[in-house]
Amino acid sequence: MKLRHPFSRAIYESQEDGLVRVEEEGGRVGLFHPDGRWHSGELRDADPHLIGWVGGPQLGGRTATNRIPAMPGAATTPPRPTTTVPKPPTPAAGADPNRRTTSMDLGLRGRKAIVTAATRGIGLAIARLLADEGVDLALCARGAAGLEAARKELEARGVRVFTKALDVGDGDALRGFVREAAEALGGLDLLVCNASGGAGMGEKAWQANFDVDVLHSVRAVEAALPSLTSSDAASVVFISSTAALEYLGVPQAYNAMKAALIAHANDLSQALAPKGVRVNVVSPGPIYFDGGNWEMIKKAMPAIYERALGQCALGRMGTPEEVARSVVFLASPAASYVTGANLVVDGGFTKRVAY
Repeated sequence: MKLRHPFSRAIYESQEDGLVRVEEEGGRVGLFHPDGRWHSGELRDADPHLIGWVGGPQLGGRTATNRIPAMPGAATTPPRPTTTVPKPPTPAAGADPNRRTTSMDLGLRGRKAIVTAATRGIGLAIARLLADEGVDLALCARGAAGLEAARKELEARGVRVFTKALDVGDGDALRGFVREAAEALGGLDLLVCNASGGAGMGEKAWQANFDVDVLHSVRAVEAALPSLTSSDAASVVFISSTAALEYLGVPQAYNAMKAALIAHANDLSQALAPKGVRVNVVSPGPIYFDGGNWEMIKKAMPAIYERALGQCALGRMGTPEEVARSVVFLASPAASYVTGANLVVDGGFTKRVAY
């Protein structure tokens, strides 16, 4: 199998020996194991996600065939033509797209929230909606430039914003950020743990997903508890994934660690309820946005994109804003009697019966 990366334009090609050959446009070449580890060659860095897709899982000794797994239902669900895919609802003609039209009072004005990994995609959409509800924000991400852009945009919506660039897999840095954020905002009511190590194969991916998806959430809650227990409407929301709920074609760390988040959130919901802290989970299905994973898959692996699209009962992938609405509702006092829940936002992508 040979694929071109939609952004870097590098060529990724599976080899007979099970390795993946990556050639940049400038001519540098490197060989990589399917789990993303460098093997040989001048090129030492490449996209581990695309390497994993091209190289495929090493199961049962199979290394040369069927490298790209079918999405659930691929054998019985034909791809849907993109020309017939319904679009998300849009504002009425002449309506101000920036004006809130919410009829339910979520009780969020004046609250204070932390959102991790909040400079793009779902995280930024959550921050925007919280800002529109009058919530002061503390954001973290790895890139300082993205944080600065988010800060300026969100402050223009009339709220205070504290930001700090850090790797949430660094426990000391994350704990320090949570403490500084609570001090800068004058308290803390909401914590949204959104950061993820992403998909990938091999031991490196297991470690990354454990450190970023799981431990970042564990540590953030522990560091935030002194402030959360002082709030009269404390709430925690973990962002998991439908990858935790059904087999998606590739056994990988991302799926298992997202499942661990749901289990831990359930435990926390019971343990922290007497302290007045609610804990819930939102599990998105396929969410499409510019620069996101599904845009890359659509460009580099259109067949896989079409299979996934065909699984969405609503006939389209979701938007970050649709996930954000669910997160903000669960985090808000309007959901005051909801704790220990896992709200699946997937347009009917998963097919299990959710008792």
